[in-house]
Amino acid sequence: MKALRLFVCLLCVGMLAASCSNDENEARIETVTFEGEYWNLLIDNAQYGGPLLYGNLASAYRWIDEGTHLSGGMTNAWGGDYGYTEGGIAISNYVSDDFEHHNDFTHQLEAPSTVGGKNFAMVYCATQDENLTTLSILDDKPHVIRSMQICPSTYVIGAAKYGTDFCKALTGKDDFLTLHITADNGASMQVNLVENGQIQTSWKEISLSELGAIRSLSFSMSGSDSSEWGLNTPTYFAIDNIVVEL
Repeated sequence: MKALRLFVCLLCVGMLAASCSNDENEARIETVTFEGEYWNLLIDNAQYGGPLLYGNLASAYRWIDEGTHLSGGMTNAWGGDYGYTEGGIAISNYVSDDFEHHNDFTHQLEAPSTVGGKNFAMVYCATQDENLTTLSILDDKPHVIRSMQICPSTYVIGAAKYGTDFCKALTGKDDFLTLHITADNGASMQVNLVENGQIQTSWKEISLSELGAIRSLSFSMSGSDSSEWGLNTPTYFAIDNIVVEL
């Protein structure tokens, strides 16, 4: 009987230890929402030509999330003299669903509605180089980004629906606009913002777990309206609620 009680006690201790071990091995999850005073101060006024994204110090525009060390900013692809024109990831709270009248670059920081909070990040892939517009994790080890919310900008949706002076509408059955996401570990994936003429006009969640543990994600776009100079369609998309394993 004493042996049985001893066995039961040891079994309980073992189960408790296993439970603690599992809890310790479970990843801590944090979501980057871009909400709060720190983020508010990173929103430029106005959307185009403002002092943060186009002023003398625009090349130094960079943000970092305290909890996850997720970071983004200017690409400085052409030396940094042209600010956000060179591409980057800017914080925004500009919102509009007026796709027909806001389909020009002066509305470049607008997204259709929001998902939960007021702020989000607007990614601009100014060049065809997938290694320039980058979301990085400034930590001593790689992490898995589980998911994020994503949406084409108001400008892009309007351009895809109605066309502009610089690009045609993407409403034909063969038209497409594809976002390419490449991790520093070599993994990659694609997200269709326009597929067979069907345009994404609202936020959706995409899973990024398949990319594995990463230190950075780089973004570029391709599409059916291209020329010898590259893609004619504007290349802006908004991101929010980025879920990171720590």
